[in-house]
Amino acid sequence: MATAPAKPIPAAAGSCGGDDPDLISLLPDCILTTILSLLPLLAAARTQILSRRWRRLWPSAPLHLLDSHLQVPTSSLPAVVSRILASHRGNAARFDILLARPSAADLDSWLRSLAAKHLQELVLRPPSDEPLRLPPSLLSCRSLRSAELTNCRLPEDAAAVAEVYFPHLAELTLRLSRVPAAAALHGLLAGCPELASLSLDRVFGCRTLRVRSRSLRSLTVSVSLTRRRVLEGAEELEHLIVEDAPALERLLAHDINWGPSINVMHAPRLQMLGYLGVGIPELQLGSALFRSMHAVRLSAEFRCVRTLALEMADPQVKPVAVFLRCFPCLETLYVTSHMVVPQSMEILNYEMDDPIECLNYRLKTVVLKGYRGRKHELQLAMFLVRSARVLWVMKFLCENDCNLSWLTNQKRRLLLDNRASLGAQFVFQKITKSYIRFLKQASNISLVDPFDT
Repeated sequence: MATAPAKPIPAAAGSCGGDDPDLISLLPDCILTTILSLLPLLAAARTQILSRRWRRLWPSAPLHLLDSHLQVPTSSLPAVVSRILASHRGNAARFDILLARPSAADLDSWLRSLAAKHLQELVLRPPSDEPLRLPPSLLSCRSLRSAELTNCRLPEDAAAVAEVYFPHLAELTLRLSRVPAAAALHGLLAGCPELASLSLDRVFGCRTLRVRSRSLRSLTVSVSLTRRRVLEGAEELEHLIVEDAPALERLLAHDINWGPSINVMHAPRLQMLGYLGVGIPELQLGSALFRSMHAVRLSAEFRCVRTLALEMADPQVKPVAVFLRCFPCLETLYVTSHMVVPQSMEILNYEMDDPIECLNYRLKTVVLKGYRGRKHELQLAMFLVRSARVLWVMKFLCENDCNLSWLTNQKRRLLLDNRASLGAQFVFQKITKSYIRFLKQASNISLVDPFDT
């Protein structure tokens, strides 16, 4: 049976002419405005010249305003941003300030306009050594879902703990920022009932942070590596206390050379913990207590932890084994070596006198970063080779050339034929020297393993 020929699609108003119909203009407004919202700002704005219909589409499309995409002199950016916000009638999806240094009046006006446009994502990284003072109008952006505030100073009004400021905020990053007092930071967190990811990267003005959140799943903390030289007298985070975080899955410490001390009181779902090193003066996990990586009191309460990352100047068997006792359900272990071994490092030998639960039943992956085959690194590797009964893979991320002679010698000294897990694989890889522990984007919960970089 013959099939009837398809009817030709008529050209829409605003067609480019000729025999080719303008199929894009046949799409409904809701789809076209979505497409426009995905284009660079200038390209989307230029579509207004196509026809009368297109002229009204861009001003009502979701706005993605990034000042780095505006091809105007830096001095003209504040005026251009103000004109765009005034002329655009639609909602705002994203607003980034990377190059402009707005005045207090401009910033207040922008934030009020963005609040009316139901802004979803905010990024402020002003190019100046002086922190950008955020006005109280920031707290009116109640539709925010993601915010990154770099080199900013939080408004004083954030200290009102009882207020819910951002009912939909899921991700918050504070980087090189100031808070007027610890109460302001506590108040801000209390005002985010849906917060899932919090990253505090060198935040000043809060010495002790007490985390109480029913929604928080990821917490990343770092302090300034140079604060004792450059920021003398600055009040930086020294004590992190996780008082009540029933949904917390990962607790990540990035730059741990200066702390802070960490006390985890209630985090029954904590699965990922690290990096832990001697720079953390005190670490308390439930009733277990460590001071500069030395065990003061042990317990095995945190059966939820699956991934642990340790950092040591000279990795040794005993301190690693002690940590393994605290996490009986551990599946993945990272141990990173420092470049410099302090002369005061105590040399410890360890013989396993009683079983370690995770070595017998759980530990499947071990990664030794910065491995050079030094005496205590080798002892630690041998201990894990002969003790981890369900091990799948052990990776040696080496800083040397991994030449054939060195590899042959290492494999011989490791006594791999005596491994406890017959199916274990041993992989040697050369890596470049790096002090980066993990990506700053580790607070992104969708990143499966932030330590695997």
